[in-house]
Amino acid sequence: MFDETLQKISEHLMDSEDVVLLPHINADGDALGAALALGLALSDMGKNVDILLEEEVPSNLDFLPGQELIKTTPKDRYTTAVNIDNGDISRLGKREPYFWDAKIRLSIDHHATNRVEAHYSYVNIKSSATGEIVYDLILNYFKRNLNKDISICLYTAIVTDTGGFRYTNTTPETLMICADLMRYEIDFPYVIKKVFDMISYTKLYLMKKTINSLRLLENGKLAVSYLTYEDIQNYNVKNDDFEGLVNIGRNLEGVEVSVFLREDEEGNFRGNLRSNNYVDVSEIAEKFDGGGHKRAAGFNSTGPREKLIEKLIEVIVPKIRRETR
Repeated sequence: MFDETLQKISEHLMDSEDVVLLPHINADGDALGAALALGLALSDMGKNVDILLEEEVPSNLDFLPGQELIKTTPKDRYTTAVNIDNGDISRLGKREPYFWDAKIRLSIDHHATNRVEAHYSYVNIKSSATGEIVYDLILNYFKRNLNKDISICLYTAIVTDTGGFRYTNTTPETLMICADLMRYEIDFPYVIKKVFDMISYTKLYLMKKTINSLRLLENGKLAVSYLTYEDIQNYNVKNDDFEGLVNIGRNLEGVEVSVFLREDEEGNFRGNLRSNNYVDVSEIAEKFDGGGHKRAAGFNSTGPREKLIEKLIEVIVPKIRRETR
C-alpha cells in the first residue's frame, strides 16, 4: 500500500549524495540488519553511505554483509541522516549530534512508543521488524531489485525481531517477505544457528548467574532476574552475551511477565521486559522512560537494585491482576 511519508523518505534518499544511517545503541539484528540492507541498496545507487555504531558488531551478527559501510571516522556533517529502528532519539548515544546536524532528518521505525522528531518520520507498528519496512522501501519506492547480500540482512532483521517467527508480531506478510528473501539462496539455517543457537562460554556463565538470581512472584506469574556489576566485571562480556537472558524467566511455565536487569555500571541498570500473553510491557517501560513493543520492551534506570525491583513490582503486579480477574 502506497504511503506518502515513505515516498518522501525515498525521494530524499535518492536525491542525497551522502547519507548517514544511525541504528539504536546496542544494535540488535533488526537495527543492524535493516541499516546494512538500506546502506547496501543506497551504495548500489551510487550514494556515499556511512553507518555509525556505538559499539562493535556483536559476534552473533558478524556474518552480515555490508560491514565495510560501518565507519569509525565519520564526516563532520551529512546531508541526510536516518534514524533506524529507534523510538527514542537519545538512544543514539554519542552519535545523536550527527542526526540533528544533518540538513535532512529521516526516521524509519516500527515501535508503537516512537517519539522521534524528524523532517519525515515513518512508523509502521504493524511491521514485525524495521527490516520489513526497508524491504518495502527498496522494492516499491526505490524500484530496485534485491540481491543475496541485502536479502541476508533483511532476513536476519526479521527473524530476530520475531524470535524465529514465534512471537505474535509475525504476520502472513512477514512470512511472505521471508519466502521472497529465501529465493536469493541465502543460507537461512546458518542465520538461525548464529543468531539463536551459538553461545560463548561467557554467556553460559551469565546464564548460570541469571538463573541463580531468579525469583518468582505473584503466584509464579512474574519472574525477576538480574546480573550485578560484579557479575559482569568477572568476565570479558560482550553485548551479545546478554541477548536472550530475559527469556530464561519468560519461558518458565506460568510466567506472564519477565524482568531482567543488568548493572552496566554501579547503580545504573539496563532493564529488559517480556510478556507472554496479555500484559503490554511497553506501557511498563514508558513508566521508566523506556519503550518498545507490547511483548518486548526496555528501559534504563538507576538503583539501588532492590528499590528498582520494588518499583517495577508496584507497576507490573496490578497489570497482571487486572487481566486475570
